Amino acid sequence: MFHVEHDEVQFATSLQSFAADLSLFIPDSSVAYFYRYLSELKKWNRAINLTAIDDDREILVKHFIDSVACLKVIDINDKSELLDVGSGAGFPAFPIKFVRPQLSVELLGPSEKKGAFLRYVVGSLGLQEVTVATAKLEDYVNRIHVQGRFDYIVVRAFKVDHLGVELSALLKPAGKLVLYRAERVGPRFGLAGLALVEEVEYELPAKYGHRVLSVFAKSIG
Repeated sequence: MFHVEHDEVQFATSLQSFAADLSLFIPDSSVAYFYRYLSELKKWNRAINLTAIDDDREILVKHFIDSVACLKVIDINDKSELLDVGSGAGFPAFPIKFVRPQLSVELLGPSEKKGAFLRYVVGSLGLQEVTVATAKLEDYVNRIHVQGRFDYIVVRAFKVDHLGVELSALLKPAGKLVLYRAERVGPRFGLAGLALVEEVEYELPAKYGHRVLSVFAKSIG
């Protein structure tokens, strides 16, 4: 089993090297956030089920690097707002936030236990412009202040096939939905109110598998 948590220099080297394999850049200033996040993730994982993966190298690639891969298809500026639906243990929102600190992020999930972990990470890492909402998407979408609010919605490990209308309602007119997937969407896959505009495929480093980012935009008319 590969362990880097006890050695921050080795951790930084591994994280940045894996990112470079996908032509992604993780600045030195972000490494400490990933390092502390890994430590808290493993600590909390002993008490509540946050991830089935306990190998550091696998966490780095399958959770951290895969999360950051979203930057291949989204363009973040100082006013961008991102919603992570079904955020679970904080993937992909936290890794994206670490690399793009100017981004405003909301993490949404129904679990109070996981929500407690997410809030702890926000506080202990001193993250700014990050909030946690504990609710089901179907209830969350009815909150007035979130309708038409987000530039980007990311979904990594949450089934949304029947939730197109709700997701569309949360996006700004030019907003995008990004689904992290193992394969391209099929001809029968559809999301009401949203249209597929792009798909980007990539191989995770260290032969950890094939991934696809499927990007949707609001349908016109």
